[in-house]
Amino acid sequence: MAALVAVTLAGCGRATPDMPLVREAASPPVTMPESPPTTAVVAAETVSRPDPNLWPVVDRNLQVPGPPYSVAEVMVPRIGLYESPTAPAPRISISSKTEHGFPRVLLAVSQDGDRWKVLLPMRPNGAVGWVRAADVSIQQVNYWVRVETSTHTLTVGNGSQLVAQEPVAVGTGGTPTPQGSFYLTELIRPLGQPYYGPFAYTTTAHSDVLHAFMGGDGTVGIHGTNAPGSIGHSVSHGCIRMSNSGITMLASTLPLGTPLFVT
Repeated sequence: MAALVAVTLAGCGRATPDMPLVREAASPPVTMPESPPTTAVVAAETVSRPDPNLWPVVDRNLQVPGPPYSVAEVMVPRIGLYESPTAPAPRISISSKTEHGFPRVLLAVSQDGDRWKVLLPMRPNGAVGWVRAADVSIQQVNYWVRVETSTHTLTVGNGSQLVAQEPVAVGTGGTPTPQGSFYLTELIRPLGQPYYGPFAYTTTAHSDVLHAFMGGDGTVGIHGTNAPGSIGHSVSHGCIRMSNSGITMLASTLPLGTPLFVT
C-alpha cells in the first residue's frame, strides 16, 4: 500500500508550496511522461545550524547484522525511546504512525535484555536508541539496498541473491547524499510532483547540509524522475533518483524497514 501525498523530500525539483495532503490506496502505477533531459541546477534553499538538542546517542559506523534483518513494528500508540538499555525512563516518545499514516517500523540491530537497540528515524544520522521488546513486533526482512555514490549505482538484494542493479543520480558536492546505514520508512505516490516519478520511498537519512527544504526537514528519499538524463550524475539535493521503471519495480518488492546502505 502506498499513500498519495505531496512530498517534502530534500530532493530534486521545485514544488508548489501549498499542495494538499491526500491519502489513498495505491492503484496500479500510471506511466508518467518523461521530459527531455535537463541539467539540474542545485541551490541550497535553507540551511540552518544543527539543533543542540538532537538525539545524543550516535553511531555513524553502525554495523547492521543480516540478512535476514530484524525490523521492529511499533505495537503501542506511542513508543518510548531510551538512551541506553538500562535507562530508567525514556527520553522521548514517538507515535506508532509516520507523518503520512504508515505503521512505524524501526530497524533493530541487537537485543539487550528486555530492550532492542534500534536505528532511529530522526536527526542526527546514525542516531540509535533502545525500545522495550514488549512494545514491538519483530519481523525478518531479507531484502537490502546499497547505493554507491562514487559509481552512481544502486543495488538491491534478497539475501545473497542479486535482484536489481542500475545507475542512479545522487547529491552534488555541495549537497551530498549522506552516507551510512538507514532504512525505508514510507512508500508514497507523489501528488502533482512529476519530478519524483510514480513512487518515492522516504528513508531515515537526512541531509547533512539542508536542515529545512520545501517545508520538510531535509529527509532523503529514493524516487523516480521526469529528467532521465540526470541519472548517473551528481545533481540532486541529496535524494537518490532512479528510472521510473526501476522505482516501480522496487515499490512492488521492498517492504518498509528494508535497510539502505549508502557509501
